[in-house]
Amino acid sequence: MYKRKNSMIILFLILVTGGVAACKKWVNVDAPLQVNEKTVFASEQGFRDILNGVYLKMGDSTLYGRELTYGLLSVLGRSYDTTISPAIRNIYYQGVQYNFQDNDVRAVMAGMWSGMYQCIANLNYLLTNIETHQTLLGNSYSAIKGEALGLRAFLYSDLVRLFAPAPAVDPDGASVPYITQLSPYGSVAMPTSAVIDSCIADLVTAQSLLPATDANVSHITGASVKALLARLYLYKGDLLNAQSYALGLINSKQFPLYTANPGTTTANDYMFQKEHLFSLYANQGLMFSYTKYILTAVPALGLAPQSQTALFVTGAGALANDWRKTFADPATGATTGTVITPRKFSTSIGGYTGFNVLPMIRITEMYYIAAECATAFKDSLAATNLLDSVRTRRGLQNYGYVNTTNPGTGTKLRTDSLTKEIAREYQKEFLGEGQVFYYYKRKNLPFSTLPFTRVPTVAGASYVFIKPE
Repeated sequence: MYKRKNSMIILFLILVTGGVAACKKWVNVDAPLQVNEKTVFASEQGFRDILNGVYLKMGDSTLYGRELTYGLLSVLGRSYDTTISPAIRNIYYQGVQYNFQDNDVRAVMAGMWSGMYQCIANLNYLLTNIETHQTLLGNSYSAIKGEALGLRAFLYSDLVRLFAPAPAVDPDGASVPYITQLSPYGSVAMPTSAVIDSCIADLVTAQSLLPATDANVSHITGASVKALLARLYLYKGDLLNAQSYALGLINSKQFPLYTANPGTTTANDYMFQKEHLFSLYANQGLMFSYTKYILTAVPALGLAPQSQTALFVTGAGALANDWRKTFADPATGATTGTVITPRKFSTSIGGYTGFNVLPMIRITEMYYIAAECATAFKDSLAATNLLDSVRTRRGLQNYGYVNTTNPGTGTKLRTDSLTKEIAREYQKEFLGEGQVFYYYKRKNLPFSTLPFTRVPTVAGASYVFIKPE
C-alpha cells in the first residue's frame, strides 16, 4: 500500500507471524528469531525498511486495504444499504446485523487483531534497537523514532476503538494490551482509559521528535500526530484538548480546503487528496482486486438512489449540489443507470483508472471535532462557522442556524440541530471510509437509530469487537 521500496521481503522476515497469540486477557509476543540484527540495523535503510513493511502490512485486505475502511467497518457504519440480504457475502450480511458471534465475522476480527499486533511487534522491534544506533542514524534518529511512535499509537488507537467499550460507556473496563517491547511473556489487557493515555503519551513524544514542516502525507508526520491527538482526546471526552489540537491544525492553514470541485477536474479527485493528513497508497490493480470483492461483486454493495437523496439532498442540501454526491454503476463505472458505488471507489470513469489512495485522516475531521466541541461549549456561532467552512467548499449553502425564513428567497433555512448536522457531515464526508462506525460507537447511539438498512440488529448487539480466543 505504501509508496516505498520493495520492503515486503523485510516485512516477512521480521513479522512475528506465530508470536502474536491472543486471548481475551493477554497477548504473547515472542522476539523475532529469523532476523540478523547486525544486517537489518547496519544502516539507516534497515530502520526505514521496517517502517515501510508496516505500511505495506497495513494495506492487507484484512486491515486498511479493505475491512477497516470500505469493507466491514463501512457495513457497520451504514455506508451501504443495497443487497443487504443472504445473497451478499456472509460476513457483511451478519455484520450489518452486528452479529459478532458469527464465525465468519469473528474470523475477520481475529485477522484484524493479529495483523495489527504484527505491525506493532515490528515497530517495537525497531524502537528497541534504535536507542543503541543513534550514532549510526545521526540526524535521522528523531524522525524515525517519532514516526515509529506515532504509527504505533495510530494502530493502538484503532485497536482500542474496535476491541474495547467506548470511554463514555466503560472507561475502566479491560480493553487491549499496550505492548511497548518485545517479550516472551504475556501482556495483560489494560483499562480503556489507560490505553488511550498511553497512546496520547506516545503521540506527545512523537510530536516533539518529528519535523513540523513535513508535508508528505504518505507517512505519519507531525501534523497527523496532532490530528490523532485531537481524535483521541475527543474519544476520551477531553473536549478542551480536542478542540485545541483541532483548531491548531485548522489555523495553521497547512492543509487548505478545496475551493472548487476536484471531481470535475482532469484529476477526477473524488478522494479530495490534498485535504488528507495521512494516507495509505496502493497499487491500483491490487485495490481493484480488493474492491471487486464487495463493491463490484454480484450482487454489489452500495447506497441506493433514494438513500443518496435522503443523505445529500434533503434538508440543508436541498438548495445546492453537494460535490460528494457522486455515484457510479458498479459494473460499468458509468454515472447513469444503477449508480450505487461511491465514485471515489470506481475504476473506469472518464479515463480514471481506479483509486490508489485510502485516507486515514482528513483535515475536515478537525473541523467536525472543533465544531462538536464548540457545540458542547454552547458556542453555536463558532460551531456554525466551522461547519460552513467545510460546507461551502463542498458546494453547499451556509448552514443557517437561525430557525427562520430567509427574506431574500423565502426559503426556510436549516432547522436541524448542530449535533444532527455534524453527524450528517460525518456520513457524507467519510462515506465508505470506516470512520462513521467510530462516530456511532463514541456516541453509543442506539442501534435502532442507525440509518440506511432494512435488516435489524441481533438481540444483544454491541459495538465492541470480539477478541480472538
